[in-house]
Amino acid sequence: MAMDDYHEYSGLKVRKLVKIANDELDADAMYELGYRYCFGYKMRPNKRKALYWMLGAAYLDDPVAQYLVGTMYVFGEGTAVDFTEAVYWFGVAADQGHAPSLNELGIMYAEGMGVEPDLEKAKEFWKKSEELGCEEAGENLKQLEEMKE
Repeated sequence: MAMDDYHEYSGLKVRKLVKIANDELDADAMYELGYRYCFGYKMRPNKRKALYWMLGAAYLDDPVAQYLVGTMYVFGEGTAVDFTEAVYWFGVAADQGHAPSLNELGIMYAEGMGVEPDLEKAKEFWKKSEELGCEEAGENLKQLEEMKE
């Protein structure tokens, strides 16, 4: 789902969002709550609550939420740093064709974060990501080639 689609809920109060998220198991409402708690949009930031709601959306197959959960595990936001969990969530989103997650998987494999270092796998992930429009993946590929020279 595109980021713009989430703004359907942007005008709602938190209580209404929580009700929708819980009663309807609505991934968009969960994402909106996670976003608000993460970035302090119309409320005080709370990374633990952000992770809670993002995980709800992630378990409902939202690739953007899966990507954000992965980044929260990389940086230890709302949880302890856990590269293995990050790789898992980036992988789930990547399986849905989420270009930024493919790029992050490339980084994880290049750096050996949560996985054994594997530059060939990193290169594969970056190529797929670039094909899907992620410019950062193209930059990563370029840097990898420059390192080989």
